[in-house]
Amino acid sequence: MKSVSIKSAAILCAGVLAASAAYAEDGPSFGIGVDYSSGDYGTDTTTEITSVPLTFKYNSGNWTWKASVPWMRIDGDASVVPGLGNVGNSNPRGRGRGGNTAPTGTETGTASGIGDLRLAATYAFNTEGAVGVDLTANAKIATADEDKGLGTGENDYGIALDLYGDVGGTTVFGGVSHTVLGDSEFIDADSVWGANAGLSWAVGEGNSFGVMYDWREAATTTSDDRSEITGFYSVKASEASKWQVYATKGLSDGSPDWGGGVSFSHAF
Repeated sequence: MKSVSIKSAAILCAGVLAASAAYAEDGPSFGIGVDYSSGDYGTDTTTEITSVPLTFKYNSGNWTWKASVPWMRIDGDASVVPGLGNVGNSNPRGRGRGGNTAPTGTETGTASGIGDLRLAATYAFNTEGAVGVDLTANAKIATADEDKGLGTGENDYGIALDLYGDVGGTTVFGGVSHTVLGDSEFIDADSVWGANAGLSWAVGEGNSFGVMYDWREAATTTSDDRSEITGFYSVKASEASKWQVYATKGLSDGSPDWGGGVSFSHAF
C-alpha cells in the first residue's frame, strides 16, 4: 500500500502549509494559507500570532519534497516564540525590550517579518498491505529574526514516522516524531518527542473532515508540553485544487488557547 501522507493532508500545523493527499501524482503543487492563534502560554499577557505560509511541494515516485516559509506578525510577550511557546527568551533585543541588558518582567511588543524556512523529504513505503507508512526527515532553517522573537535563531532537525489505514470507511492515522532543537545564546532548548493521532471521513467526491490530537514534549525547562486538538474540513475546488479550513483548541499552556485558519493548494 503506497502512503499518500494522510497526516500531512489532514491538517496544517505550526504554520506549515501541507498539500492534499489527492495530489499524490508526480509533479509540483503550490499552496498559500492564513493561520491565526491566540493564547497566554502561562504568562500574564495574551500573545497573538498571524502566519501566512507559502509552500512548494514536489511528488516523484515514492518521494515527496516540501519547502515552506511564512510571513509572520506577533503581538505579545517577548518570551513566547512561535511553535515553542513560553521558552524564557532572554534576548535583550526581543520584542518590547529595547536592548536592556537584563530583561525582567513581561515585556511585550509587536514584530513582523519572514519566519523560518521548513524543509521536508518524505518516503512512502510500498507496504502492499492494509497500513501505509511514511518516513520523513525535516529541518527548520533559521531564517526568522531572533531579535524580533520570530524564531530561536538556530536550526532544528527531526525525523517522523507516520502510519495510516482504512477501518470500515474511516481513515485512522497517527505517528511519532523526534526533533533536535537548536540551542541559542538566549534559549536553552531540548530535544523533544512528539505524537499525534486522528480520524478522517470522506464526504462526497473529494471532500473530507476529521479531527486530530497532537502532543509534544516541552521545548525548555521553563515551558510546558504542547497538547491540542484540531478539527478540519477539506473541500475539492477542482480536479487540481483544494480548500481547507481548521480550528484548534489548546489543552495546555504549551499551546495557544485557540487558533484557526484556511488554506488553498493547487497542483500542476
